[in-house]
Amino acid sequence: MFRKTIKIIERIDFEVLFWLIALLYLSVINPYQTKHFEFCLFSLVGIENCPGDGLGKSISMIFHGNIIGSFNSHPLGIPALILIIRRIYQLIKITTNKIKTNKMEAIND
Repeated sequence: MFRKTIKIIERIDFEVLFWLIALLYLSVINPYQTKHFEFCLFSLVGIENCPGDGLGKSISMIFHGNIIGSFNSHPLGIPALILIIRRIYQLIKITTNKIKTNKMEAIND
């Protein structure tokens, strides 16, 4: 049982896990709330004009069905979401190919 758990953990790509958790977070938060948890280093040190300001809010608004509000919050929200989903797809594809290759090597050995 423990060895199976270790093998599953070894197969998890942590970048995929990070992006999925980030998208899940953005899908459940209220984008109309004034203050959220921030990852922005610029705002944490007091710089007000960050090029990424509103990007998370924009993606969250997409999940809540407000496309116009999303664009108004940050015009790159929709392209960013598309790129993140594409990256998740690429990482899952790479991981499944590695698993298939390992299984084929194990069969051939």
